[in-house]
Amino acid sequence: MATRGRGRPARNSNEPARGRSPIFVKVARTGGSVTEVSLNGGRQVEDALDAADISYSESDRMRVNGSPAQLDDELKDGDIVTISGRVKGGKRI
Repeated sequence: MATRGRGRPARNSNEPARGRSPIFVKVARTGGSVTEVSLNGGRQVEDALDAADISYSESDRMRVNGSPAQLDDELKDGDIVTISGRVKGGKRI
């Protein structure tokens, strides 16, 4: 089941946080297009996926700059977030 927001209160990632400049990150689902998003408030993997309108599930694998990542990992300007479904024996699980 795809999820967005993980049950957290909605927060607008385009709402500037005091004293912080926006960061730009690229987000892509394997086999899909790459989207660059600006994050002005929340700067976690989950915020980037939500800003790019990419749905995800608990079984998806997330990476930041090629390293395994979790939804609550903090992002930096220029990071690349990728998400892919798990595959076993040629079938998506």
